This record gives sequence, structure tokens and C-alpha cells, in this order.
Amino acid sequence: MWDDLHGEGVFVLVLGMMQDGGLPHAGCRCKRCAAAFAAPEKGEWAACVGVVERRGRETAVWLIDATPDIRYQLNLLAPLLGPHPTRPNRLRQPNGIFLTHAHMGHIGGLPHMGPEAMAVSGLPVYAAKGLVDLLRENRLWRPLVNCLALRELAAGEVVMLSEWTRITAVSVPHRDEWGTGTFAFRVDGPNKSLLYLPDIDDWAQWPQAQSILWEVDYALVDASFYSRAELGGREPVAHPLVTDTLHRFTQMPGQLVLTHLNHTNPVLDRGSAERAVVEALGVRVAETGMWWQL
Repeated sequence: MWDDLHGEGVFVLVLGMMQDGGLPHAGCRCKRCAAAFAAPEKGEWAACVGVVERRGRETAVWLIDATPDIRYQLNLLAPLLGPHPTRPNRLRQPNGIFLTHAHMGHIGGLPHMGPEAMAVSGLPVYAAKGLVDLLRENRLWRPLVNCLALRELAAGEVVMLSEWTRITAVSVPHRDEWGTGTFAFRVDGPNKSLLYLPDIDDWAQWPQAQSILWEVDYALVDASFYSRAELGGREPVAHPLVTDTLHRFTQMPGQLVLTHLNHTNPVLDRGSAERAVVEALGVRVAETGMWWQL
């Protein structure tokens, strides 16, 4: 899939673009999910991106979020990860994982890193202090945590991955049952920058939204629901509607990209009127395999 990714540089790769439950959604018999159950190639993975730095013969790979689909997403990265240095028929573990927050679609893949599966060793995992504490305190996760090197992040903190690449934790408001906080991440390469923001409750709750989005070349943002028509009369869910996002940000200087789509979102259908509205405004819908060089 990454055959057209050539040369040295810093790249961000889309490894999935669905809301936490992916497509098909567990227990769902809607037309879109039924089609994906019947034909797995119509399925999509939970939202995740990879950050890749290629320099000479060395390639470093970091993930933003550990989704329930992480085993497939790591396999997608196999040509970039390369083989494990000592274990035949195994992939090298990634250089690290950054966690946005504590919800299922963003930490649900961590158990695959533990002794029952990939059995990583000292894998750096960066997260807010509250989330690090939660992982350490949960006895159920203790065998996994023993495989990880948990590293606390504060809002605004910059992690220098190399002289080429840095990642900044950006605090955003999002449903927070455990008081652990939610981050977006800004990724800066030698020439360009990208904001990865898969979850936020409401743009109106984040006064810094416009200034932060206006500063980056690419912004991948929460697009869970297109409109309230998807909710079937239920109370609004704590995510901005795509219609509101389009109203606020289509004039941003950089590229706006929609990710973290719920399985109900009509933007998933290429021939839909909603998809046509998005594309007519110059906004892109994230797709697995899409990438940018920073």
C-alpha cells in the first residue's frame, strides 16, 4: 500500500477512519453494517494514524492510538516496520504509541501488545498522567503494563522524536468519565504540520479551535455524525456535527480532512448527497492508505 511513499522524510499515514466500533459495528444490522458482515472487504478500521520518519536506511514508526484493529494496522505497516531483530516471523515493534484518551477505540488495542500476543518489551506509550495512572492501577492490565514504558504527558508538552519530528499534546474537551483528559496531537515535520483530533465534544467549547486549526497544513478532525438524522430521535451525542465543522472551518488555509466517522454517517457512501457537499467544499474524507509528507 505504501509503494508510492519514497525517499527520506516525515510522513503521516491513515490506518483507519471509523469511530471506535469500526465497520461493521458489533450487533448492528443496518444496511451498511450488514453489507460489511457479508463482505469483509467493505469493512473499515477504527481511526488511527501512523507517524513515519525515514532517514537513510533507518525507519521509525509511531502510532497515534491503539485501536481494537491494531493487529491489522500493524500488518499494514509491515514493510515499514520490518522484521523483529531476534524473533523469526515477527514484526519489529513500533517505536512508540501516543494515546489521545481512554475510550475503547483508542486504547482497546493495547492488550494485543501484551504477553498473550505481540509481547513487546519496553514499548514507549505516551499519555496524559491521568490515563497513565489508570493503566497502572488496573490489576487486569498489569501483565500488559509490565511490557510497556509508560510516559506521562502534560497539555502543551512537546516530545522531540528526532531533530526532524516533534509531537505536541493539545488538550481538547471530550467526554471524560475517568477524569483522565483528552489530547489531540500536532505533528511537525521539517516542512509542514498536521493536527490529529479524532474526538471533541463541541467546537464551541474549545475557544482555541480556529487559531490552532489555522496554524497547521492539515487537520484531521472528528466527523462522527453528519447530522442529527442519524440519531433516530436520541439525545445529541457529544461530537460536533459535520455540518457545523464545515460551517466553521472550510475557509482554513490548510487542508481539512474528516475522520472518526460513525457507521451511520452517510459521508461513507461515495455517491451520497452528503459526500458531494463535503467534496464540493474542498474537504477530504480520510481513507485508509492516505498519507501526507510533513
